[in-house]
Amino acid sequence: MKTETVIEKKIEGKNEVLTLLLTLLNADIDSISDMERFLQLLVQTAATIICAKSSKLVLFREEKTEEPLFIEQTEEVITHDNFINVPLILRGLEHPVGYIEVRDRKDGQPFDLRDLTSVMMMGRQATLKIENDLFYRSIYDGMIEMLRSLVNILESRDPYIRCHSSRVTHYALKVGEDLKLSVQEMDVMKIASLLHDIGKVGIPDRILIKKGQLTFEEWEIIRTHSLIGENIIRPLAFLYKEKDIIRHHHECFDGSGYPDGLKGDEIPISARIIAVADSYDAMTTDRPYRPAKSPIESLEEIVSLKWIKYDPLIVQSFKKCIMSELGQKAGPAAL
Repeated sequence: MKTETVIEKKIEGKNEVLTLLLTLLNADIDSISDMERFLQLLVQTAATIICAKSSKLVLFREEKTEEPLFIEQTEEVITHDNFINVPLILRGLEHPVGYIEVRDRKDGQPFDLRDLTSVMMMGRQATLKIENDLFYRSIYDGMIEMLRSLVNILESRDPYIRCHSSRVTHYALKVGEDLKLSVQEMDVMKIASLLHDIGKVGIPDRILIKKGQLTFEEWEIIRTHSLIGENIIRPLAFLYKEKDIIRHHHECFDGSGYPDGLKGDEIPISARIIAVADSYDAMTTDRPYRPAKSPIESLEEIVSLKWIKYDPLIVQSFKKCIMSELGQKAGPAAL
């Protein structure tokens, strides 16, 4: 037996329709919980549009209870003078994900064909949106996993940078939370920080894992990795923001970085954050040409380069986050 979840919403107010429709259009559906919230809003909107006194959303899940179903499962629209029941059918599923039910017109009149058509159209448009959003999300997640695998392959070439991208992502997100970046900015930074060095797949091993100092010519080749990374991401149109961050994560606050010599706020904030996180992780891990520095030594070096390589606001936030992880108070010194 399937569980029935019933959500009832009384509709009040006269000018809700436009607001509700705009909210529906702008809703992001990235998960099942997002889908359920979207469907609840859909029910509220449907009742508002056809002036029903109340509305219900019945969701069916494979779960524990054996209580009788609210309605018999069917793929058919059920209509009556005082209620309309419309199934929500997604392609590829054996049964509807749920049902919209609206009851009792506010003016006491029976529901007519126009009311039925309105609810059916809303139900169909809602299921199309859910299908499209979840399908897009599955493609997005698949592409990210493919790129993550590429990063893992890259890091497996050099034991000194194994898990480097994961650590940079961890530090960057800590700073983003401290600076109260938006959810959208955090999502973009999470992917960009994970993929920031993906362009190094195009750098020869003789340079990438060379033991000893690099020559000027070899450094010039290394410096191309941000452009290579941008070109790898470029065909993925939905990563257009991440592409720019990958390109600019080696820009310096004073304009002395590469590849474009951007400075200050010209550099995307996520790129400025990743620049600090990337440098710190590089300093605190062993490399073929030098041993790792301590966290405190690394922080001191980063602080000394604020206004030059790094955004001072981000340095301040980064120091606070790292000192918190180390179990110490950052204090006002040098900041």
